[in-house]
Amino acid sequence: MSDHEQQQPTPHRGKVLEALARAERKVFTRPAPKSANAQVKFLLTRMKESARSLAERVGTSTRTIERYRAGKLKKPQKRLQAALVEATESEWQPQVRARARARAQASTSSGMMVVVVAYIEV
Repeated sequence: MSDHEQQQPTPHRGKVLEALARAERKVFTRPAPKSANAQVKFLLTRMKESARSLAERVGTSTRTIERYRAGKLKKPQKRLQAALVEATESEWQPQVRARARARAQASTSSGMMVVVVAYIEV
């Protein structure tokens, strides 16, 4: 084994992968909802209207989530805002990201097979 193959992974690998995921979300998706109310409503639809599971995911109470849903609260604390942004961006347009990953994998692996169907009118 060469010295390069024996190297241990860098301790910052997780941060690099997280930054790449954020960059991918920005490139391959349209803009996610910006306001806290819109983010909560979107996440509730993705979680099948479960305020309890959303509250656990973002680290707040079910009552707080219900207040955002009703429009009684508008501006979240910084910690909650960051959690809402991260959760929203991770759920936003997953099919687009899946296609992008498939393209990237195909371009770096053995290749891509393209099927073409043509019709000739006489």
